[in-house]
Amino acid sequence: MSEIDFSFAIVSWNTCDLLDACLTSIDVAKGDFAIEVLVADNGSGDGTVAMVREKHPDVILVENGANLGFAAGHAPLFARGRGRYHVLVNSDVRLLPGCLEIMAARMEADARIGVLGCRMVDEDGRTQPSCRRFPSLSFELIEASGINRLFPRHPIINAYKMGGFDQETSREVDQVMGSLFLIRRTLIDAIGGLDTAFFMYYEEVDYCLRARRAGFKVFYEADARVFHEGGGSSRKVMVPTIRRSMRSRRHYFAKNLGWWTWFPLLPIVSLKVVTHIFYALARREAPWQTAVAYGLGWWDFVRCRSAGP
Repeated sequence: MSEIDFSFAIVSWNTCDLLDACLTSIDVAKGDFAIEVLVADNGSGDGTVAMVREKHPDVILVENGANLGFAAGHAPLFARGRGRYHVLVNSDVRLLPGCLEIMAARMEADARIGVLGCRMVDEDGRTQPSCRRFPSLSFELIEASGINRLFPRHPIINAYKMGGFDQETSREVDQVMGSLFLIRRTLIDAIGGLDTAFFMYYEEVDYCLRARRAGFKVFYEADARVFHEGGGSSRKVMVPTIRRSMRSRRHYFAKNLGWWTWFPLLPIVSLKVVTHIFYALARREAPWQTAVAYGLGWWDFVRCRSAGP
């Protein structure tokens, strides 16, 4: 058995201050656990590398030199990690006291759990939804129509985002949010790391599906809490973020459900473009940027552009 309990793996792109707070929170929360912290910098221009070297000298730092995305950015960290549990952590997450003890106890109690996520809370302590079902064509159609926005708590209409899900209860789920994504070492040995064909988004969904197919559980631990700000990097680049999400969606469906899904997904994606633009107009939330982003994303989908950058 490895002498390291937790390997914390963080990919950062221009989130210097958030990363500093994240690393500090890990150091405070580690308790008696043996840990290692690995950071991959994706070519940040905000002083991230210098900050890590100066303020967190024990961190294992990998300089990727360019924005490789989430999955490829994590690849060298998977190769270097030695812990019993390899924990993907976004830089906009801060660990809260006691969360590691709770997660470790859950993993030790059930050897079939391969992936574990925990409760995400905001600055006011409110719980952020962090579990979803696996994507399907029917779920995509409901999401594209926007009707789920009208009934966010409905267990059927908003089934994909698990409307009505009891965030207070720990249980097995389809997928957990990749903001904090604990992976058992034996699962990595069995199926490897993230699929680097995904630049950003859906890679953790794909990994949860691979884990389930390999006979492991995906589990939501409600009693372990972390603070999550959300959108640390992606909100800075709205247009490429939406385009990447749409490309990753196409790749996920083609990989896991078949190439033929492009045909029913095209009208669904087209509907999504229209409803999201109207929604942005109605709320006066960057309607022009939204139109550009979804228009370009739709064109990427039509051309079957790869899920890469």
